[in-house]
Amino acid sequence: MRGRKPKPTAQRALEGNPGKRPLNLDEPAHEPPTDAFDQPPPELTGQAAVEWRRLAPLLRRSRQVGEVDRGALMALCIEWARYLDAIPKAQPLIVRAPSGYPMPNPYLSIAKRALDECRALWPELGLTPSSRARVKTELTGPGPGGDSFSEFDDPLPPMPSGVQ
Repeated sequence: MRGRKPKPTAQRALEGNPGKRPLNLDEPAHEPPTDAFDQPPPELTGQAAVEWRRLAPLLRRSRQVGEVDRGALMALCIEWARYLDAIPKAQPLIVRAPSGYPMPNPYLSIAKRALDECRALWPELGLTPSSRARVKTELTGPGPGGDSFSEFDDPLPPMPSGVQ
């Protein structure tokens, strides 16, 4: 019987492990992508490459993707480009078939299928508000939003003589 898809260990840790089940410490860890990740692969052209240039830096900086996620991000960019291409061609909604009978515009189904694929990939890459709401990031360092005990990191100044 199938249930929910398992979440990656890193995501469960960021969420605070709400189920308190043991974390899979043997899950493979991958290196974060470099700045070169922001350049679209040569396979992407046109609107797909534009979408890659928009999403890749955002996802890389927020540490939501790694080099291993390149294929999923490519698929998302291709499907989004397909959707953007089909939408203007989907007007009018009803066209005449070669036989002369009215039929739904075929570009409607192409646009719908591409958008369905995008809707499946967006949460996988953390690109929907609900998928982002489930992830907490730990802020580190002194200052607002950082370590609340950072004021105790520096040693106390020496006490003046005569004060106990």
